[in-house]
Amino acid sequence: MLRLLDAYVLDALGALDDRTARSMAEMAPKTIAALNVPASTWQQAVELSMEMPPSSMAELRAKWEQYVHEALAAGVTSDVLAWTHKMVDVRFGIE
Repeated sequence: MLRLLDAYVLDALGALDDRTARSMAEMAPKTIAALNVPASTWQQAVELSMEMPPSSMAELRAKWEQYVHEALAAGVTSDVLAWTHKMVDVRFGIE
């Protein structure tokens, strides 16, 4: 599930690499079946299985943009992968 959640967040941010995006799309029917949800995309399957609101992608983008702005102001380089891992850990209680 961590891989799905990481991919979901990266996809929401427009940072999911092409190879993983293709793989996730190809595996969507199996993902949907495994999660046993009435979804048409792997992203929707993640949202439904985790009981996330439909606005989750927009909320993640807004949080990322805020983080980038704050990081720039603090003179820190933002790392999308590190932020994604932290967001998944915090948002879904995985540590």
